[in-house]
Amino acid sequence: MRKFNDIFKFKKCERSVLFNNLNSNRIYVFAVLIIVIMTMTKPEFLGSGNIVPMIKTSLLPIMVGIGFTYVMIAGNFDLSVGAVINVGAAVVMGEFNRFFAIFGGDAGGTKAIVFAWIIAFAIAILAGIIIGLINGLLVAKGKVHSFIVTIGMLTALSGFVYTYCKGNTISADNSLFVNVLEKSLINIPYLKVLTIRFVICAIVLIFFEILLLRTKWGRSLLIVGSNKEAAWHSGIDTDKKIILSFVISASTATLAGMLFAISMNAAVPNYGERGINPLMLVLASTIIGGTVMTGGSGSVVKTAVAVLSIQAIFNGLIMNGLGFDVQVLAAGILLALVVIYESYSIYKQVLNKGVRVAAELKEKRKKLKQATTT
Repeated sequence: MRKFNDIFKFKKCERSVLFNNLNSNRIYVFAVLIIVIMTMTKPEFLGSGNIVPMIKTSLLPIMVGIGFTYVMIAGNFDLSVGAVINVGAAVVMGEFNRFFAIFGGDAGGTKAIVFAWIIAFAIAILAGIIIGLINGLLVAKGKVHSFIVTIGMLTALSGFVYTYCKGNTISADNSLFVNVLEKSLINIPYLKVLTIRFVICAIVLIFFEILLLRTKWGRSLLIVGSNKEAAWHSGIDTDKKIILSFVISASTATLAGMLFAISMNAAVPNYGERGINPLMLVLASTIIGGTVMTGGSGSVVKTAVAVLSIQAIFNGLIMNGLGFDVQVLAAGILLALVVIYESYSIYKQVLNKGVRVAAELKEKRKKLKQATTT
């Protein structure tokens, strides 16, 4: 009977390990299922005519998701990323036009174009860093909840963008860099996705994945998210980690907006206000990718795979003749299911933790009782 119980416990332990492994890598299972289902309904889903545009469309939320994942790993939320995208887009286009005119416009030739873009990029990135720094300082030093801070920042930035753009779309006065940024580096059907914008996104993604999982700084951030008090006692500057996570989030969102605006040669003041909000897409992707809402665990690569998976759903719906309204509905349902699942997972973790603590206390009482009787 005892051997039977031991075998049962072992198998139960195996099942628990298998479930945990599947849960931590759920995005890969999810991605494969989406591909299989969409390919069964529409065999042309895997054609280059669908895959290449799908990946290009995913580049913006992937870039934003990198920084958003860092903030969530640290145990916070950055709800201002949608507005920061618009700031990056508007500032880079507006400042390019300003300095392009200063350097002589078309008469200034290639030098005017290059210097104008360099200055515009620097100003836009600096704006993103300042936004992230303000968010981080208010959360880490001011002890204001990240939800309140970033909602306030979103409102302020939305007003700034409308004022900066004067309610109008801003286009670059010279489209040379626009054509270069979106030109395919390899003229082969599936490899046409390899543009300069794609390469920049891939480099940023790989860099921040390595920084998170392969460096002391990244491991410290994971510790801060899992247990801030323990991290502080171990000598980690928790405030600095939180501030830098917000700076990274605002910077990647700014860069995403800049590259998107340049590729489209247009910066609009209200991107994301109609249809599928980029914040909703990034939030759903980050959670589906395995980043825990309470912090301490996550991966930017898994977030990127989740973005591609959700975009695959949208593309599949379009190919099956369903409209944009169905995409919005699907995105809302998906986000609701993800939040419910994550809330249940957090509940189970807390419950299991409570069971373990109770078992440890029971064992201590038992040992104390044995010691007093002897």
